[in-house]
Amino acid sequence: MEHEKDIKQRNTGDVVQDIVLKKLEIMGFTAVPMPGYGQTTFLLNNEILIDLLTTPLSNRRRDYTFKMDYLRFEHFYEHHRHFYLLLTCETDKRVFILPLALIMEIFHDIYVQGMSFKQFKPVIKLRNGVWFLHFFGQYDITDYLNRYDFLMTETASLTTPKLSRFNSIIEIKTLEERFMQLAEQGNLRRESLHSATVDMLKKVGEWSGFEVITEGILRDLPDFPYQIDVLWYKGGDLYLAIEVCHHGVVEKDKDALKLARQLGARKIIIVSEISKMARIRRLFQFEGEVKSWAEVWSFERVFGMYESGLHFYKDFDKFRRYGWQEGLTEFI
Repeated sequence: MEHEKDIKQRNTGDVVQDIVLKKLEIMGFTAVPMPGYGQTTFLLNNEILIDLLTTPLSNRRRDYTFKMDYLRFEHFYEHHRHFYLLLTCETDKRVFILPLALIMEIFHDIYVQGMSFKQFKPVIKLRNGVWFLHFFGQYDITDYLNRYDFLMTETASLTTPKLSRFNSIIEIKTLEERFMQLAEQGNLRRESLHSATVDMLKKVGEWSGFEVITEGILRDLPDFPYQIDVLWYKGGDLYLAIEVCHHGVVEKDKDALKLARQLGARKIIIVSEISKMARIRRLFQFEGEVKSWAEVWSFERVFGMYESGLHFYKDFDKFRRYGWQEGLTEFI
C-alpha cells in the first residue's frame, strides 16, 4: 500500500519506469539501481546493465524524442558489453529494447563521415505500422518492440536493423482515430472523443450491472451545481463518479468530483491524456482524504477496457440467454 502511494506521488515517467521494472521482476530479474551511472540505470541479475528512458508523445510532431550523452554510452561500451537501452515511448506497452552495440554501430558510421558531437536526440516515429529510429538515417526497429526475451540470455541473437533510405510522411494513430474506430465497432457517438468515451464508460457500467446516468447531476440532489459525465449507481448508492477531461478544464472536473465524493461517491475518476496526469496529480496533492479515493485513467486504458468488454460480451450475451426455440442453435 505504501509502495502504491509512493508511486502516485511521482511523475508519469517514474510511474512507467516502475511498471517496466515490475515486469522484469516477474520475469525473474533482480534490478539494482546504479546511482553512480545515473537514476535511470539498473543492473539486472548482476550481469546486464540497462538504461531505462521514458519520453512522452510530442503532440506537434507526433514522435518520441530522447536525449542521450554519447560519451556516457562510449564509457559503458568500453567496460560493459552486456548493456541495453530500454526506450519507453510514454507507456509500458511501447518499450524498444535496443542493445548498446547497435547504438554504437550507428555512432561509428556517423564518425566515419567526419561528424562529431557529445549529445544526441534520437527520434522514434511510427509510419504505416512500422517503427523507425531517426538519427542520421532511418532504422526499422519494429522487431525490437517489447522484446524482453533479448534480456533472457547473454547470447541473444541480435539483428542490425535495416537502414531505410527514403523519407515519407510519418503517421501515428491518434486518440481521435482510435476512438472513431471503437465508436464504429460499438455504435457509439462519433462527434467527439469526449462523447464516445462517455458512451464507453456507460456501456462498461451496464455490463457490470450498474445503473448508469451520463452527463447529469447526482440523483436526489436537484441543487447539485455540476453536471458529471458518468455516474454509476447500484441499489440507490453512488459507486463511481467519472469526469472525462479532453479539452475541458481540469480544475472544474476536480471540484465536481471532490463534491461528489463528499456527498457519498465510493470512488471518483478522471479520464485524461497521459501527458496531463502530472498536472492532475498536483491539483489533488492538497485535497486531503479526497485524493485517496481518486484515480486517473488514461484514454488508452479506458479504450483497452472497453474493447476487451466489447469482444467478450458480444458472445457472452448470447451464452447467457435462455428460452424455448424451435430447433437446435449452433455457434461455431
